[in-house]
Amino acid sequence: MKDDNLFTETSMSFGEHLEELRKCFFNSLYWIVAGTIIGFCFGNSIVDYIQVPVKRSLEKYHMQQSQNWFESESKKLESEGYSPEIISVVDKYKMTPSVMYIFPGEFERVRQRQTSQHSGISNPVFDLNEVDNLTARKNMLKRKQEEILGAVYDSVHLDEQPIRMLFFTKIANDPKTRTKSLGVYEAFSMYLKASLVFGLVLSSPFVAGQLWSFIAAGLYPHEKRYVYYFIPVSVILFIGGALFAFFFVFQFVLDFLFSFNANMNIDPDPRISEWVGFALMLPIGFGASFQLPLVMFVLERVGIFTFKQYLSSWRISILAIFVLALLLTPGDPGSMLLMAIPLTVLYFGGVFFCWLIPRKKGLFDSDDEES
Repeated sequence: MKDDNLFTETSMSFGEHLEELRKCFFNSLYWIVAGTIIGFCFGNSIVDYIQVPVKRSLEKYHMQQSQNWFESESKKLESEGYSPEIISVVDKYKMTPSVMYIFPGEFERVRQRQTSQHSGISNPVFDLNEVDNLTARKNMLKRKQEEILGAVYDSVHLDEQPIRMLFFTKIANDPKTRTKSLGVYEAFSMYLKASLVFGLVLSSPFVAGQLWSFIAAGLYPHEKRYVYYFIPVSVILFIGGALFAFFFVFQFVLDFLFSFNANMNIDPDPRISEWVGFALMLPIGFGASFQLPLVMFVLERVGIFTFKQYLSSWRISILAIFVLALLLTPGDPGSMLLMAIPLTVLYFGGVFFCWLIPRKKGLFDSDDEES
């Protein structure tokens, strides 16, 4: 027969559980505040680092667009005198082209002026007090310039056909590969958000420890030892999910989104606030979702689900995982699969975990179930 007192194997009363909850809450808050303070010290570096994926994707996008432009303009460029090998500049030197137009006569006059100045010929110097009016001053200056440089500087040969010229920029220094700020407060708000999220991630091992210590207070004595295994596993899963999102998922997401810009001929110009918010929240979503095996184990331990239920409903569970991945990612097939596939593996890992460590009969189990 089972003991009628449901709390004979527990060490805490209901009031003590509430006190334990309060203590764990404030301890977690202290760790989060401490992590946030550390985050404030490295806020600028954090914002710079989380821009690396979008900068890399923007460089890839503009390099591909430059390559496509050269291929479409190759015949015209050859007719203008450019070498066919000019197209190799994009890949060989990691440069992007920009088109500018100049008038040949103006270019030649600027070249002559710079050559004359480098040769030691200075601008004409004369006493303006000897000139009576503004027109006379202008004419004298014009004559001096004509004598020294042999060119007329007050006329522009607009009747000439401008020449198209290519100028190249290192892709790493191209302003198009940088995120933009549209408000004076935007950079500061991103600094605060990055510091807060960094503080949350940094304090996550200690917060997880407080969470599992509170859960342990409601477990039977023979089950409390599992908490010492759950804490490091929980931290590893969270950090692993966040790193997986940052180093692998972002590239697929950005390439997918930028492909629409390429198809619609719309150059991307991402805002820092939009990107930082997305770059901080997606890894946290991955880190939280990677806690699935531990959540399954806890639910099995408290009797909400059983190992057989997990195993028999795996089709519905996988469907739910794909729906969850669709909601937590931008919705493109690449990022959705990159979340759904690991979660599917983790689901069966949770099933295996429950099978490996079977739940002992608790006070609420009937005698028939024991026999």
